[in-house]
Amino acid sequence: MKHLFYTFISGLLLIGNIQSSNAQDYPPNPLEKEGYRLIFHDEFDGKEINTDKWIPEYLPSWPKDRSVCAPTYEMKNGIIRLIIDKNSKNEFDKGMHISGFMSASRTGLHHYDPKKKALHQIKTEATQINQYGYYEMRAKMQDGGGVHCAWWLIGFEDDPNQSCEIDIFEILGTDINRIWSTVHSWKDSTIQYHTEHPWFANKKLAEEFHIYGFDWTPEGVTVYVDGIQVMKHKAAITYPLIQIISFYDNRKAKDGWTGTYDPTIPYPKSFDIDYIRMYKKIPEGYKSIPENDLRITSIEPACLQVAEGKATLRNIDGHITRELLYTPSFVNVHYNDGTTTQQFVEWEPLNEEAFEKVQKEGTVIVDGQIKGLPESLLKGQKATLIITIK
Repeated sequence: MKHLFYTFISGLLLIGNIQSSNAQDYPPNPLEKEGYRLIFHDEFDGKEINTDKWIPEYLPSWPKDRSVCAPTYEMKNGIIRLIIDKNSKNEFDKGMHISGFMSASRTGLHHYDPKKKALHQIKTEATQINQYGYYEMRAKMQDGGGVHCAWWLIGFEDDPNQSCEIDIFEILGTDINRIWSTVHSWKDSTIQYHTEHPWFANKKLAEEFHIYGFDWTPEGVTVYVDGIQVMKHKAAITYPLIQIISFYDNRKAKDGWTGTYDPTIPYPKSFDIDYIRMYKKIPEGYKSIPENDLRITSIEPACLQVAEGKATLRNIDGHITRELLYTPSFVNVHYNDGTTTQQFVEWEPLNEEAFEKVQKEGTVIVDGQIKGLPESLLKGQKATLIITIK
């Protein structure tokens, strides 16, 4: 992926020192969290987005020119700054400029507009996919009409109905000290829409770094700002979700949700992120284990059941992949500290012979490569998909 970077003259103080001192910044939390195991983190200490941790694109199925999906950003002093400049080439849709990145991607993911069709076939890949746990981001927002910053989770749509969306936050430039936290059902009829949007009198979200936390359990979801609960909702989300981090500048905004575009706000505009972390809660009866002593105790096989003669390849707007519709994209991996992670799997593609087999009553076994775990943990273990036809 070719990354787009911007060079600014030294007089632009906005870019000069990304992590400038501010007495009101909420301090970062320690990396370790008591009672939890850290399963993913990015402190953004490099110079480019780490492609072992992120997909450096934003919903690439939908715009005519896929190149506009690449993020424009700068990484400096342990901060990633998503940038939209006056001359940015990332106009995603009708005046909406977007800079963002994701933890997974596939053809047709997040079909937000039923009038649109997927214009590009996208490789199915994920650097992280997760169900349950605690997420945390330390970040600073951007003010101004037409602008908003977002951190959100969506279903990876192995089943197209597994499409719920959780907006951990959407923060609008016209109402900069208010956080919108929302659960959208989309095609998932088991989830109810819910939103809360408290306003903070004592925080300046566009001038200061603050910590945004998200706790997801089988019972529901809770959002925090600097440890203060701002949203809680009962929602039994029974499938893994992926992350999207995105920054928007709508230059055609007029009296809409994000207000009216304000041409007086100077460019470049930015959304600054210090870190993103994910943790798994250690279950009762277990204790934290040093990383060197962590072991895999079992890997659950993925299972798919299809009716005889009805097996169908995944087909999104004419883009066909050599995998069956509803094939799980992950396996559950269990560890000796009692935790379970969801790991993306690259399954062996179904050739013509295998596709004929899954049309007839019986069982077909497919092997897959588990992604996102070191070989020191995997020790050569592979994933198994059991396809039952009856």
